[in-house]
Amino acid sequence: MYCLHCGDCCKRMSPISAPEPCPHLIERGTFVFCGIYDRRPEKCRKHEFPARVCPVGSSMLDLPTTDALHKRIDDGFEMITNDSNHRAEESQER
Repeated sequence: MYCLHCGDCCKRMSPISAPEPCPHLIERGTFVFCGIYDRRPEKCRKHEFPARVCPVGSSMLDLPTTDALHKRIDDGFEMITNDSNHRAEESQER
């Protein structure tokens, strides 16, 4: 499943803090990312929907077309990749 980074799952049913939102969320505009992605709980790692694209995020974000869905997925992936590269550079500088 492709996550659309709306944060709904992490805000409603986090295994870390439910029924409260997960305290490790990082919000960037309309995107929500996991601040402990590499160390997230097993339940988070295995979270899936029986669809290729998250239907909750698609509805919440009002992404009516395939192009809009693809752009959201690509933009989120780019943000994660750039953030990971930035953190790796900071680690090497220390």
